Amino acid sequence: MLILKNNPAGVDIPIQKAQTKLHSFLTNAWEIDEGQYECYGRAYRNQSEGGYVAEVYIGGNEYKEVYFNDGLHAISFFGISTEVTNSVMNRVNVHLVMFADLNKMALKDRFGATIQHRADEELRQQVFRSLSKFSFGMNYEGFELGVENVLKEYPGTRRDDRLKFIDMHPYHCFRFNYNLIFDPNKIC
Repeated sequence: MLILKNNPAGVDIPIQKAQTKLHSFLTNAWEIDEGQYECYGRAYRNQSEGGYVAEVYIGGNEYKEVYFNDGLHAISFFGISTEVTNSVMNRVNVHLVMFADLNKMALKDRFGATIQHRADEELRQQVFRSLSKFSFGMNYEGFELGVENVLKEYPGTRRDDRLKFIDMHPYHCFRFNYNLIFDPNKIC
């Protein structure tokens, strides 16, 4: 399911463009129904009892956490740093976080055969390829593994027992880091 903002502005414009391409590319590559992959745009870093958590605004003063749901194949969201530098264009660090169930993916190798081993590297390659075809003002800087690194801006999540084994087979979580240059005055 592609969850979009109505009339995005500023930083949300390039993020939503990347989000849309990512969702389209991956649902086709994985040959899955759109509802099996929840693809969110920018999540907020909200304070909770146990620390900061990643949440998206769903309306009516309500937020929803955007962490792994074992009923789905995958979930992804974008986050941004709290520091935005300004000149003619704004610059901000952006990260894409993804949680996936590798058993549900049925990822294939370059010959079309279903991969029998833990296909974490192949999954990251597919996601990387989906976003590297387009820039959206996002410059790739690297990736991170391990829930403590992937969710470092959201320390409240590490205390949650349900994420303790999120990076052990069949589950995988990772994060791509980008530097985004965008027009702060642009509206959709």
